[in-house]
Amino acid sequence: MAGAALYGFAYAPQALENLAALQPKIRRQIAKRVQGLAAEPYPQGCKKVQNISSEEEEPVYRVRQGDYRILYVVRNNPDQIIVLDVGHRKDIYK
Repeated sequence: MAGAALYGFAYAPQALENLAALQPKIRRQIAKRVQGLAAEPYPQGCKKVQNISSEEEEPVYRVRQGDYRILYVVRNNPDQIIVLDVGHRKDIYK
């Protein structure tokens, strides 16, 4: 998409804590996936997560990265992706 605005991105403290605990290879893969969200906040395969909402009642989305899930919200003023949490698929929704 030529001329499309890039979204900025930020990590919630919980997401940073969980990222720090991951192996470096997985951490790099997740960081690359998050950077991709800056260009396309709703990529193919993203899903709106039911029964989870952000502090400001914004819808929460998730994308897969291997066995890991990235939970995030999209804000449009300013254009920003907020990564709420990152974790293994068996633990992320608990």
